[in-house]
Amino acid sequence: MKVDEWLDLFRANRGKRLFSLSDLVLLTGDRRSSLSVQLSRLVASGVIERPARGWYANPFTPPSDEEVAMVIREPSYLSLEYALSRHGILSQQARVLTLVTTRLPYTFRTGDRVFEYHQVKRSLFRGYRREGEVLVAEPEKALLDLIYVRYVRGRDMARGTLDSLVDDMYLEELDVGVLSRHAELFDVRTRGVLQEVLGGGTDPR
Repeated sequence: MKVDEWLDLFRANRGKRLFSLSDLVLLTGDRRSSLSVQLSRLVASGVIERPARGWYANPFTPPSDEEVAMVIREPSYLSLEYALSRHGILSQQARVLTLVTTRLPYTFRTGDRVFEYHQVKRSLFRGYRREGEVLVAEPEKALLDLIYVRYVRGRDMARGTLDSLVDDMYLEELDVGVLSRHAELFDVRTRGVLQEVLGGGTDPR
């Protein structure tokens, strides 16, 4: 296909922001090997962008960073600091897109954006909702994910740092009932830390 034909194809499919190679095989009827060569040339010439391996952005309706995050590691959902900031619970602006996945941990950098994926077991992969093409943790689940991933399991965050981060949160905006329900998914240690950071005022068990 010529460049103009590719642009016509993307223009005709404005409703789709990201295309996998399989998507384009179905749309064009071309072989994967031929498409890979053509797409590589389009990327090299700046006609289209490849935000993640095997994925191509529609130049007429480019995907958001959050939409790109969904395809870098599947399945995954936005959580931890980024989701808390997104919900307005954390007053700080999160510069890194933090996500939870059932796959191996992974950090992906493209341009000035960083995507950070943290692995959890399947029983903890819940407590999120869909917003268009994006999966995002409920704020209560994002807080629990943060405590579990950063402090209880990973220990990559000191307790003082966790407490300081919590001090910058509007915890009164959280739904105690939802928080208690999600807390039941986690171990005793995580529930205990949650109760401590909440000031002992809420029993999450």
